[in-house]
Amino acid sequence: MVDENFVNQVAKAFGPSTKLTDDEYEKLKSLMQIFNVDLDDLFLEWESYNVAEVQQDLELNMSTLTQFHEYLQKKLANNKLTPKGVHVVKDASGRKPLSKRTVNHNSPATPHSKRTKFDLSEPDLSSPAKYESANNTFTTSPIKPSKDSHTLLETLNPEIEVINALGAAHPFKLTANFDPTKFKFRTMQMKLLESADVLDDQIDSAAQLYQEHNKSSQQFGNPCLSSQFDILCCGRIVPDSPTYDNETLNSNSLFLETSRLSGIGQRVPLDLSKLPGFSFFPGQIVVLKGRNPTGKHFVAEEVMPLPEMGTPVSSRSELEEYNQFQNGQGLKILVASGPYSNLNKLQYTKLENLVDKINTQMLPNLVILNGPFIDLSNKEVEEGNFNFPKDQQPKNLDDVFRLLITPILKKIDTKIQVVLFPSLKDSCVNHCSFPQDSFDRKKFNLPKNVKIFPNPSSFAVNEILIGSSNLDLFKDLKEVFKNDGKLSNNRFERVIGHLFEQRRYYPIMPGSIAKTHEQDISELSNGAAGEKLTGVSVGGSSLETPYLGLTELGNSLPDVLILPSELKVFAKVVKGVVLINPGQFIRPSRSINTEDGTYALMSINAPDVNALNGNNVQQVDDNPDLFHHNVYKRCRVDIYTS
Repeated sequence: MVDENFVNQVAKAFGPSTKLTDDEYEKLKSLMQIFNVDLDDLFLEWESYNVAEVQQDLELNMSTLTQFHEYLQKKLANNKLTPKGVHVVKDASGRKPLSKRTVNHNSPATPHSKRTKFDLSEPDLSSPAKYESANNTFTTSPIKPSKDSHTLLETLNPEIEVINALGAAHPFKLTANFDPTKFKFRTMQMKLLESADVLDDQIDSAAQLYQEHNKSSQQFGNPCLSSQFDILCCGRIVPDSPTYDNETLNSNSLFLETSRLSGIGQRVPLDLSKLPGFSFFPGQIVVLKGRNPTGKHFVAEEVMPLPEMGTPVSSRSELEEYNQFQNGQGLKILVASGPYSNLNKLQYTKLENLVDKINTQMLPNLVILNGPFIDLSNKEVEEGNFNFPKDQQPKNLDDVFRLLITPILKKIDTKIQVVLFPSLKDSCVNHCSFPQDSFDRKKFNLPKNVKIFPNPSSFAVNEILIGSSNLDLFKDLKEVFKNDGKLSNNRFERVIGHLFEQRRYYPIMPGSIAKTHEQDISELSNGAAGEKLTGVSVGGSSLETPYLGLTELGNSLPDVLILPSELKVFAKVVKGVVLINPGQFIRPSRSINTEDGTYALMSINAPDVNALNGNNVQQVDDNPDLFHHNVYKRCRVDIYTS
């Protein structure tokens, strides 16, 4: 018989619905021993195997575990499997020391897309940012995983009731917090000096911001110069090679890049041996305290925290007006992210079914749809093989959008507002780089209730500030991590923490490049001939460096942050912000008949300045006429299968 304690651990790691035979439990134990990993890290490898290797959501059984074993063995042979999880940092000797894992209850655990973890202990709902973290536990009877459409998988704040469908009939105010004309720039026109100015300004602005909030701190120095006493310095974390990957990026391969003002743009190797804990990634702007005794390495002794952003507030009169708009019923918002068809064909039946459900049952106030809509990586798009009637043959991909997507969008009830965000994989948008201009309304003959927003951008729905970026930060950000017990063991929380601290939707520099396992990325260093680009898949970040100012968050945290990702779907609260990854509406699959995916549905109670239960807006201490929105206390997020 398998130890009951181990069974509970498996259920905690792989999900409460996991029921295995004794042999399968023993197989999991053997995998832990063979590859020297714990259950949490084994689950991360299992998720990676499902997403990257087989591109399916496999069930745990002896057959799939055997295949998983072979995958881990092959990965270990290629030196791509790191024992004790992906967050272990190699030391100078090349050994991989064990990192102490700690349980962090500072913010609510995030349910996984199918195998939802649950905590056997009582949660502590305090958070370091002095926010009460919303509780996203399951209802009393956990829902079994199902591939049936519109099946509820998980819920954030289940104690909040779903907004009545009649709420869609009430008007609301939609305000764009960006200047659309600034996104009309021409791509492929980057100039070296303009890019350098922007990158330098990021460093100098961070140093100035730190000094303004720490007026008694010592002056900044040049980390590249020899110094026998501690100094403060500000710079950008960069890898020793632009062609870095998970294997070459470690604590011994990081440099600090200065601006032209602070260190004439020089780079200095970093010695991180004296830091008890850290989480660094390429492109991160940091303020470090330390010294350079030899002139060859900057020995970092402390990472100085950058000032945190404030939270959005609204006046009493504004909140009362919004409450009246909504007739006290609250808002319902649906969020979905492409692709909306199987990658082997262009068929949008599932999207049409969702639109029917939106019009007849859900009746949300707002629908947010992230691209790609006509995916460049779709096989029919790649081959140009479209199955249309003879009288509707498209001349280009724009015609394909008009024939396939526009009619579906026109079916959405005109009382329901729709917001479209493009993707770098969209074939029908002028910009293939980030930041990205919006779709062309006239070209695609979009209806009046469809709004077109650039990627990324922020907008307000009544008082609720929403930020959205349709570029996979969770997948692209590669970090060097060492935990001292103060940092979160949850990688998603650390990534979001970096986003907030850097105040940019995509703080990575240089950006990522999507490639196959066979492609040698070094061939792309100095330009490559066409035949050498064979095997490079569509994707990557393609950053427009001179316009990275358009990717900044601003001076305030959003109330809701939408970050679509290929990785596991989740809804959670980080620093008082409702964070949502709706997942992909139809996940990539080798099978032409598989169309599994997810989307999210938010229900947000109306603001009530007279609420006494503490689960609504909260008065600002020094100003009785201003209120914190506290959306994380009055927002329910349901994740459904598509």
